[in-house]
Amino acid sequence: MDSRARELVKIGDGLFTKKRPHDETNQEIAENFYPLRADFTSPFSLGEDFSGDLMESFPVQARETLGNAPSSMLRTGQWFNVRTGFEEIDEAPANAQWLEAATSRFKRLIYDRRANFTRATGEVDHDYVTFGGGVLSVGESSGRDHFLFRSWHPRDCVWMENSDCKIDHLQRFMPTTARNIMANPVWAKNAHRDIVEAAKTEPTKEFKVRHVVLPADEMYGDDKARRRRLMANGMQFVSLYIDCEHEEILGEGALPVFCYVTPRWRTISNYQYGFSPAAITALPDGRMIQSMARILLEQGEKAVDPPTIGKGDIFRDEINLYAGGHTHVDLEDSDDIRKVFQTVDQGGNLGLGLEMKQDVRLLIAESFLINKLMLPSAREMTAFETQARLDEFRRAALPFFGPIESEYHLPLLDCAFQIAVRNKSFNFKEMPEDLQGEDVTFTFDTPLNTAEGRQTILAYQESLQIIAGAAQIDQTITAGYDIKQATKDAVRATGAKADWILEGDVAEESEDAAAVDANLVKAAELGLAGAGVAGAVADSSIKLQEAGLA
Repeated sequence: MDSRARELVKIGDGLFTKKRPHDETNQEIAENFYPLRADFTSPFSLGEDFSGDLMESFPVQARETLGNAPSSMLRTGQWFNVRTGFEEIDEAPANAQWLEAATSRFKRLIYDRRANFTRATGEVDHDYVTFGGGVLSVGESSGRDHFLFRSWHPRDCVWMENSDCKIDHLQRFMPTTARNIMANPVWAKNAHRDIVEAAKTEPTKEFKVRHVVLPADEMYGDDKARRRRLMANGMQFVSLYIDCEHEEILGEGALPVFCYVTPRWRTISNYQYGFSPAAITALPDGRMIQSMARILLEQGEKAVDPPTIGKGDIFRDEINLYAGGHTHVDLEDSDDIRKVFQTVDQGGNLGLGLEMKQDVRLLIAESFLINKLMLPSAREMTAFETQARLDEFRRAALPFFGPIESEYHLPLLDCAFQIAVRNKSFNFKEMPEDLQGEDVTFTFDTPLNTAEGRQTILAYQESLQIIAGAAQIDQTITAGYDIKQATKDAVRATGAKADWILEGDVAEESEDAAAVDANLVKAAELGLAGAGVAGAVADSSIKLQEAGLA
């Protein structure tokens, strides 16, 4: 028994106990909006009907649509760029070209078919939208030749924040069979004898194993020598695999970065877990629409196949109401079948119920931003209308897209980039001097940035129209504006590549050549005009001589 393992297991047990109410809330959310994830508090089998308790699919469809939005709207094409965060450095031609090359190289690494990036982020996207958070791990393959991205169930993970509100201590519950424990050479050396025996007699028996990642200072606070060695090698975190039942450490290693990424949509003070504003807002409507769908379905069945009432001493058996069915009854000659049997008219107003149901659907669609995350088209719209629509789009999309950039994409790419740098995946020998020593960050090509780019282009176009109109009255107006810089900014706003824009000596040479060409064209035009005048004068002289006047 290891005292360090015992302390970490105790800490994790306390975190999982406190998280139980949060899991219960997520269970109810999943039952209404994400049936495939409804195993926070009650497990299900693969043969189970996941949506057996649902009478209406619209809440699931709304959540599915928003869950697909991060991938379809934020991670298409060249959706991120490696930058330093300083425009004067990033926009220099040599720096921009190296940063673009690094961006392309890094994108190839994370989108390697073996890296599992698309699958892992796709699963976390739906957890993020539904429960307000997800868990990703960034690591390397066993052969250390490519990235490996993996997503984990939020139910199995607990964490703590440090004083900077950053998550730096995470414990993940990972039940592991005795066979798999013994298959790991390092774990097999530290495995308890119960695991060794189980691997021989009952290899599928599961043992409670946790993966714990925490700061090296927290783990080796008293061992200053070991802590200095880790810091000297750039290892700031410790990774532990603990056998919780026997309180033994199966494996231990050092990490240069915190390998878990835990994006959270909405957080509240003094609580380390995230919430989904969309799911929390739509949860009452989700419950209501299921009840309404059940009532309307039942009422519709009654309208098509109404209930019946019959006299008991005559209709002793069930009435055959199916097509072509016949029910034999014994009636006296004077009896009328309508006196002993009749249908019950429910008199329900299905139209009103359907209207109420449609109203609830609109509320759910509003909660999941279904009608808000579409970038407006500028066709057949004035500049003022386009600007107003862009402002409206920004107000609606910013609460959703903003946290994804800062809480999700930025830490995910930063963690992977640091691992790539340690593996020497970039050629730093060709890095310009201005970039050396600068920290790396990322910018993103998102619909919000597209909207900002359109605003820049619209401002450029309107400004040129105003300046051109004023120049017709006063030609000195143009001297007060930097048209070249405005044009460059507008071109950048379109998403143009850095090597399309010339800077420095190359730009000056190009401008000189263009000026020479312009002067030659002007000289040629003047020459042609002069030749015309000279020809006219010569013709006049000849005509005067012919008339005897010269």
